[in-house]
Order: sequence, then structure tokens, then C-alpha cells
Amino acid sequence: MQLFNDIFPIVALASIGYLVARFRLISSADTDSLASFTFNLVIPCLLFLNIANAEVPANFGLDLLLAYYGAVLLAFVIAALLATSLFGYGPASRSAFAMGATYSNTTIVGIPLVLQTLGEAALLPLFILIAVQNLFLFVVATISAEMRRGAGASVMHQLRQLLWQLVSSPLTGSLLLGLAFNLLDLPLHMAVENSVALVAQAAIPMALLVLGASLNQYTLRGEMPAAITLSLLKTVMLPLLVYLSCFRLFDLEPLWAATALLASTLPSGVSAYVFATRYRASQGTVAAGTLISTLFSLVPVILVLSYLYRFVL
Repeated sequence: MQLFNDIFPIVALASIGYLVARFRLISSADTDSLASFTFNLVIPCLLFLNIANAEVPANFGLDLLLAYYGAVLLAFVIAALLATSLFGYGPASRSAFAMGATYSNTTIVGIPLVLQTLGEAALLPLFILIAVQNLFLFVVATISAEMRRGAGASVMHQLRQLLWQLVSSPLTGSLLLGLAFNLLDLPLHMAVENSVALVAQAAIPMALLVLGASLNQYTLRGEMPAAITLSLLKTVMLPLLVYLSCFRLFDLEPLWAATALLASTLPSGVSAYVFATRYRASQGTVAAGTLISTLFSLVPVILVLSYLYRFVL
């Protein structure tokens, strides 16, 4: 019953967003505007406020990052090899495929899910994972896509552009600003904090509504065998590798390990499609894989939560 009570509001709000867009109560342009507003203002307020007030560990969660992204890197390599051997993809296409198989939707799906099921204490480890995900996976995927072009200068140019885009984005910027306030113990006036908190309260429902509405913009016109393979790698292989790493290889605090495992079960994030579009490689496959993984990720999410509730938390 607890699992049902935790999951139902998430599914209900996402379904409302889907139906509103499906019956054209809002247009695609409206959905894009809502998504921009949510990701550029509302969610950054939530990220800033929580990281500014969190108890940041002395090692900044280094053990969590090593455990989680070590598994992600292994999954990326496996996905890239399968993309080449099974589908004959070149460097750019295999990188986009592997990105889709390893990039978790930790913001639009992850934040509401973790908050609803694991509680506010789990937001800090999730935010640590969010802060590193873009930098880590975009760098790995960019190097993988460029490695056979034989132009080191091109790779460095791409990485410099990428680093600036990541640092200047509202999501990353809000995390860095919140961390600065936290570490420097800077005071935040109560009136300002209350104002930011008021905006942050809208982050979870808006993120879920945008998620549902955005599903109308994806299609299944990609290469279906590759898209299904991508989805299975994302929702089955990655959680298994993260479980082995976080629960067997590393001695993580149970709630932090649980947060990492739950994050790994999330569907592919839209940033994977952004990467595919940037290289004009496997866009259809990644888009279809994102949709399939979003629709069917509820199964691994429920299985993982059942395990966590029974044996870990």
C-alpha cells in the first residue's frame, strides 16, 4: 500500500499532463514554454534551496560518485560495443546510442520520484548525481564520438564549448550557487528564502505535468530493434551494474546507495536526444528509446522500490 501511495501521485500528474497535451488543451509551443519555465527557473530554485541548506559531506560524496559513475561508464562501454556489433553504428551514432542507454532522467522524473518515495534526506545524494551527470556523460560521449576524427584540437574545442554550456546552464548554475552559499556559510535573508521556497514548491507538480505533455512530442519512428535494445540497457542493465557497485563493491550509507539505485532505473533523459541531434546521429533511435524507456521504466522502478522498502530502508 505504501508503494502504491508513493507511485500513484507521480503517475497521476504525468497522465494529466499527457491528456492535456493529447487533447490539445495546450499546444506544443505551450509545452515547450512550460518546460523552459520549469527547467530555467522553478527547478533551479528547488536545487539551490536544498543544496544551500544541506549537510554536505566532507568528501562531497566522492564514494557515491565513484560507485555510480563507475557503473555508468561500464554500461556506456557495453552499450557502445553492442551498438557497433549489432547495428553497425559509427562513432557518432554509437555514442548517441550509449548516451541514451546511460543518461537517466534525474530531474523531471528523478526529483519527484525520489522526494515522494525516499524523502527529503535523499535529495542531497540525488543532487550530487545531477551535478555531475551532464559533465561526465557529455564529456565521455563527446570523446567517443570524436576519437576517430583524428583532430585533437576539434575534441578540445568541443569540450571547451561543452564545459561553458554546462556551467552556464540554470540547473548546474543553481547547484554551484547553492554549494557556494553552503560552504561559505553565506546568510540568506528570510524574505528571500521564503520567496525562493514558494517558487520551489511548484517544481515537482510542474515537472511531472511537463513530463506527461512532452511524451506527445516523441514518436516511435526510429529503428525499433535498436530503440528497444537501448531501453532494455537503460532500465535493466544499468540498474544491475549500479546495484553491484553501490551495494557490493562500495560501502555506501544505505539511503545514498538506495538513491543511486533508484536513479539508475529512471528512463532515458532528453539530454541524450540533444546529444544525438547535435551530431545528427541516431536521433530517431534515441527519441524512440526515450519514449519506450519512459513508458516501461515503471516496472523496474516498482521492483527496485519493493526491494529497498523490504531490505534496505
